[in-house]
Amino acid sequence: MLYCCKMFADVVKSSYICKSNMKKLFYIASIVLALTTVMGCGHNADKRLVLADTLMWTRPDSSLAILNGVCRDSLTDDEDLAYHALLLTQAQFRCHGNCDDSTLIESTLSHYSANHNSEHYTRALLYKGAIHEERKEPVEAMKCYKLAEANAPDNDYRNLAQLNMRMGMLYYKNYASNNLDLEKFKKSLHYYSLINDEKMIMFCHGMVGNLLRETQKKQAINHLEKAKSMAMDRNDTASYYTYLNDLSMAYFFDSLFVKSKDAAMECVNNITPATNAMLFNAVNAYAVLGHADSARHLMADIDTVAMSDYDRMMLAYAKGYVYKAESNERNALYYQNLGTAISDTIILKSSRTQIFETENVITGELETKNAQKMYEYKKLVLVVVVVLISLILFLFVMNIVKNRKYRRLINDLRTNQFYTQELLNETTLAYQQINQEKKQHNLLKEQNNIQKENIEYLNRYFNSFNSLLNKCYSVNRFDFISELESIIKEVSVDDKYWDIIMDVANKKTLGFLSELINDIATLNQSEIRILSLVCLGYNNDAIAASTGYAKDSIKTIKTRIRNKINADMNLVAYINHEVSKRQTAS
Repeated sequence: MLYCCKMFADVVKSSYICKSNMKKLFYIASIVLALTTVMGCGHNADKRLVLADTLMWTRPDSSLAILNGVCRDSLTDDEDLAYHALLLTQAQFRCHGNCDDSTLIESTLSHYSANHNSEHYTRALLYKGAIHEERKEPVEAMKCYKLAEANAPDNDYRNLAQLNMRMGMLYYKNYASNNLDLEKFKKSLHYYSLINDEKMIMFCHGMVGNLLRETQKKQAINHLEKAKSMAMDRNDTASYYTYLNDLSMAYFFDSLFVKSKDAAMECVNNITPATNAMLFNAVNAYAVLGHADSARHLMADIDTVAMSDYDRMMLAYAKGYVYKAESNERNALYYQNLGTAISDTIILKSSRTQIFETENVITGELETKNAQKMYEYKKLVLVVVVVLISLILFLFVMNIVKNRKYRRLINDLRTNQFYTQELLNETTLAYQQINQEKKQHNLLKEQNNIQKENIEYLNRYFNSFNSLLNKCYSVNRFDFISELESIIKEVSVDDKYWDIIMDVANKKTLGFLSELINDIATLNQSEIRILSLVCLGYNNDAIAASTGYAKDSIKTIKTRIRNKINADMNLVAYINHEVSKRQTAS
């Protein structure tokens, strides 16, 4: 699409402007673009805040000290005030696990929801959810986390890792039975691995291992072994014995009772005083191995003062194992049933159902919003394609009427006739899809406003082209070229148009383009755009016109793309080969 616009500009240039004037015009455009970039630089945040943010994950205590030393009255604008409130809330959680003033995050949310700072808004929602957790409001916390996850950019690995970890903990603490806690922790482990946060990778391995103990015992032991090994490498004694104790329980579920006993006793002998969790594991292992006396001896050390429901449940199960080892089946059955009854009570008290329902409701709302956006996007595609096709037809007719200097344009249009037909087919499909989805979304409250904004947005381009067409015979040729280049420049910086190019190219290659982009993370934006144009069948001249690169640069970039995707033939042949394979398979 952009190629077509640039191609028309090149044709007119060749007719009306000499080469020297073209060079001057290019230099002037470059200078204007550079000045625009400099003048458009964003807000420069207070240096103290930037330093505090930099230290947040390596030295949170220093970050908190810097932020406490900043007087809010010294911050001159709303952006710095919101940034300070966000960082102060984050630093308090990082250092103390709680927040001193919840009103800070409210002002932060209000500011960032309005100015579209996606990363900061995601963080603000995350810590708003953490405050709800602090207040024992898991349902409200889940709402914040889901909204933050939907808002977070795909490459915001740190925030996505934290969000999934916190959602996993919500389900874990509320005894989810639908594996959602496991799903969240696995996602969190993936994102923490991408940023190489060893401490949180260790934590996630531990959580995944604990959740797999009853269903996938070998995998559970593997994850817990990794967590224990990482704790040892980090000289983190507390974590080491925590995961060793978790391993003891995993061994127990896998019927490795001797290993379970040895792991539990290593914890009991090295931690003073031993925790109830360590003593429970040791008692259970000794009892199952038939050493009732040893189990009784250890059970006497269990702290029964102010026990939680979970500890009372574990104590009941432990007594059941001990009585069974003593062949007292009656008492063994009684305490086993008592443990089960306490477990059922714990689950009934939890908010797992409400949390699950909340996540489903928010997910549904987000899917509805995404469907509405897709509807508007397809409508945009329809209008843009119609405008571009109209422009193509007009220039084609003008070329025939005026003179034969536009032979090159005619040849290019014939060459690209197939792709124009594909665009028309996509337009027809999009129009049909719009009619279907219009019935599903006619009750959305904001539909009229969104449609109005999109129509105004599209009319701006349509009116520009229409005005230019009306002027084409009456204005000076140089002015005509200048105005056309201005329109092309405005279109070329709009990412929506590149999205359309990539969407058409992906459909033409039967999904191969998107699969290639997802698999090869090293492809940059310029390479992806050039690859999309190659998939559409454009040659080097056409690609150079569409991207602003020199023809030799296009050859170099295509070679770099070949190396990244490990293609053993030229790029066009490789793509055609892969598409043919897909056509054969279907």
